[in-house]
Amino acid sequence: MVKKLLDGATIGTGIVSVLAVAIVIAWAGDVFTVDKDGVPKFAVSDAGKITVGATESYVNLVIQNNSGAANNKIDITADVLTVEGIRIENVNVSADIAASGAGGLDTGSESANTWYYVWVITNNTGASTNGLLSTSSTSPTMPSGHTKRRRVGAVRNDGSSNFLRFVQEGNKCNFITPGATTRILSNGTAATATLISASPFIPSTSYRGEFRVFVQGTATAGTTLALYVAKPGVSGSQIVAATVTAVGSVGARGDMVGVCETSASQGIEYSVPYGGGGYVDVLGYYDRI
Repeated sequence: MVKKLLDGATIGTGIVSVLAVAIVIAWAGDVFTVDKDGVPKFAVSDAGKITVGATESYVNLVIQNNSGAANNKIDITADVLTVEGIRIENVNVSADIAASGAGGLDTGSESANTWYYVWVITNNTGASTNGLLSTSSTSPTMPSGHTKRRRVGAVRNDGSSNFLRFVQEGNKCNFITPGATTRILSNGTAATATLISASPFIPSTSYRGEFRVFVQGTATAGTTLALYVAKPGVSGSQIVAATVTAVGSVGARGDMVGVCETSASQGIEYSVPYGGGGYVDVLGYYDRI
């Protein structure tokens, strides 16, 4: 026998009984979460709100450089963010790599040209929430008083230990000043598929990037110039930039923006089979948060 709950989701009678108890507990001021096989099924907050389905969620998550200290500090905001079963509303925290512990770097000191993973940390009740930076994408060193964590993004610094300018909305990160500053190929001439790395601008937690690719050169009239970009080992191309020269001995250029899957090590392949030089800029990436 089954019953319908809320918006028509069908659930078994056993969980209906448990849910009824949870609602009573929630209105009494407690939080009640039911798990099955390690997967959160629903949670009831002390405001009497019920969430059915996975509870590890976010609403309007935004991560970006701090306006007053863009080189070393990031801001993290969200309407809702669930951290290991703790539902936190109106998140507004920062992480400064020049600081240590909660609100800063988890351990050690800053290194140049390094990815730092962005965490939101809290205590068992969600009353004490902060940002944290770590070189670990899985196990940051937790500051005293904080027991729960959730990775929400990543930030890269350059050779001068300054954070790259970016805005991340949800799981999509966009660089503010792409182009030569995020270029991974300049005047490439390989005629067959050749591996290049996007890891300086795509973190280890992402296998999909957004790229601007272009090919340019001088050729005889009617000649095609083309740049092909694809995930390594995959036949065909995911992004193609091409142009046909109208007249001889005149510079020509073809541009394209597109999304391409990468290897597990953030590699892509390119080829320029008809001459000219190929260029690839990383515009952003999709993080697996």
